[in-house]
Amino acid sequence: MSQTLKAPHEELPAKQPRNEESREEGDVLAGGPRGREAGVSGADWSRQGLTEAMARSPHRALPPSRAPWADGCHRIWRKQHKKCKDQTDETSEWYRHKRHVLVFTYSGKPVYSRYGEEDGLSGTTGALSAIVSKMAKFFFTNGASSADCLRYMLAGEHVFVFLEKGPLWLVCFSSSGDTYADMVSLLEHVHQQIITILTAGIEKTLLNRPNYDMRGLLGGTEHVVNNMIRWCVQDMTLQCEGFEPLVVAPATRAAALEALKNARLPNVLFAFLMAGHRILAAVSNRQYRLSASDLGMVVNIIMSSASLRTGESWTPVCLSQYNDKGFAYAYISFLEGSEVGVVFLSTASDGEQFYAISQQAAAVKEALRQPGVLECIDEAVAVSPIDLAEKASSPAASPGPLPLRRSLLVPSTGQWQLLEGVIHAAYYVPGLQQYFSSRVAESYQSRHRVKMLFRSYGRCRQLLRGAKVPCQICVATDHECGAWVWSSQAGLLGP
Repeated sequence: MSQTLKAPHEELPAKQPRNEESREEGDVLAGGPRGREAGVSGADWSRQGLTEAMARSPHRALPPSRAPWADGCHRIWRKQHKKCKDQTDETSEWYRHKRHVLVFTYSGKPVYSRYGEEDGLSGTTGALSAIVSKMAKFFFTNGASSADCLRYMLAGEHVFVFLEKGPLWLVCFSSSGDTYADMVSLLEHVHQQIITILTAGIEKTLLNRPNYDMRGLLGGTEHVVNNMIRWCVQDMTLQCEGFEPLVVAPATRAAALEALKNARLPNVLFAFLMAGHRILAAVSNRQYRLSASDLGMVVNIIMSSASLRTGESWTPVCLSQYNDKGFAYAYISFLEGSEVGVVFLSTASDGEQFYAISQQAAAVKEALRQPGVLECIDEAVAVSPIDLAEKASSPAASPGPLPLRRSLLVPSTGQWQLLEGVIHAAYYVPGLQQYFSSRVAESYQSRHRVKMLFRSYGRCRQLLRGAKVPCQICVATDHECGAWVWSSQAGLLGP
């Protein structure tokens, strides 16, 4: 199938449910088998302020990230700040932004805005709330399905997408050419990030008290939601319901997995090692199935706060796919002078549990400091993501023997020339909830082009979903580049 990409409003579906990829049963997490069998007892749910943990003064300074700019860390996870805080819906500058995200209650009270202060947007949120209410009254009552609601509107080049989540409405309006499915997925990620911070208990509060101002609970964490939006539009997050493992030598990953499996603790749901925003190794108990979306929310919180990456942190997080009504507790500790972090997710919140996890985390760190292990991890972080152009032009791309470590990072010896000219490549395996993403070509590393690149994947997937006959391959072009996407139950491939 070969088609030319069209503007998203020309092919918006009447109703497009969120694309939930099928997930197969399996034991492999980030390249290794599941680990210990930790018992899960009754959860000791209590509540702490995530904002207090994120505002805690750091005890020591971490070195600046050594990841290249093309890796995305520098352009996605930024220091806490409010974007365009002086703008309101009465200033012309606010309307010039190409992609807005608003969250408000069904009574029209603003909760979150990507740009500007929420207090200055009450007119816009009130108007949107009235539109939603009138549409529901005119079209979705009198015998119509009560489950239906307003999904999107078209206004010139702008697409307004609505997502109802209990008493909350999330709206994204964009003139960037985003597809409907990608905009819905973006709003789903924003909502889940809010629930990860507050739990779904906030919805009950809003139902009982419609005029309740929940911004005080989100205070200090707006930048976490901002970073999630940037992660969605500048990476494969919207296209892949999974996480990105770190490309590293199998022996190194095996050592990391063994260290995690030796940390046997009760009341621990999940433990993982992260290197930057990528996952080095992960293990879980047999009673808990890994949710890649929950993992992504936790990783985003950690990457958004420098204070959580200093010393030992103990902070509440809601794993919405496990229990959206209560908190689990994340133990976070990074190796000094490294971007490698140890994270345990526990259902118990008492001091004894923190101390027990701290002892096991120290043992994991000691195992990673064994000769050659941490050095190999740091080297993998430094060269991630893989640069296809560099591999295609390097002498190692020609046939011939390669050092063992280099050959592990270059599995197709002598074939890299075939990828010359490829701007970006990605591969996603739904059964493993994992994806690989290469570095964006140097000529496409501007923020505008990176966003356009990842929008192209969404447009190709929309063309595949809307095809008149079943098909798996889409080749599409625009005025700058071409995109090729192959989709099947086994995986998704796209350069």
